[in-house]
Amino acid sequence: MTSISAVQPGALLILQQANAQPVENEEDKTEAKKADLVQVANGITGEPARETMRAAFAVNAAFIDVDEKSQLVSDAIAFIGSDKFKISDPTAKLMLKVLLSEKGWQFMQLANQQYEVHGGLTRESLFALTLPQMIAKNRELFTDDEIEIGIKFKDGGGVVVFIPDSEGNSTYRDLVKAISEEEMAAQITGNREGLFQLYEEFGKFSAAMTKAFDYKEDEGSPMLIDIDDLASAPWIPKPPRS
Repeated sequence: MTSISAVQPGALLILQQANAQPVENEEDKTEAKKADLVQVANGITGEPARETMRAAFAVNAAFIDVDEKSQLVSDAIAFIGSDKFKISDPTAKLMLKVLLSEKGWQFMQLANQQYEVHGGLTRESLFALTLPQMIAKNRELFTDDEIEIGIKFKDGGGVVVFIPDSEGNSTYRDLVKAISEEEMAAQITGNREGLFQLYEEFGKFSAAMTKAFDYKEDEGSPMLIDIDDLASAPWIPKPPRS
């Protein structure tokens, strides 16, 4: 995971509120808080669990000072901390909150784009569309591994979005591609044995994702979506053509 520079202003604000300690003068105070923020974000504090929780809590309080006009960004930060949001990298929640407080303008641009395309959206649908894109647009700040994001919808079901690793590799993408290629081969040869095996593998993969992201039977199974297919929002009903 890329280390965070000690000069990022939004991140400094969060750390300043999360790690306030008495110091002798303003210069020492500023430097001490910079060091604390960088340590928390990079996971190298002496007590990472406590410091991470303090910093995450401070994001919501500090954000009002960063941008009082952006209630939507504030709502997104709160949503990330709720049981409706889950991500495969445990450190990414805090990083995503810092990113939203630092680049709220970028998040608002993404939100406006989705409103233009889809019209009215529930909060869960909007966040399912925009939060994965925020990670993808700032990929260098997150783990090099493939990232999975699970978002539950209020009325049941939800999505799991797959973002490839830093080199573009994706287990989900490779599996979907293999199925597509095998379907074409089966049409030519008439041999569907390999296709059935891939269907079975996909079923197991889908079940594993459902379990990993805590979807219960009464909540419905999540839709699995590659980040490149996210823009079409396939879970949103499309208006009938006239």
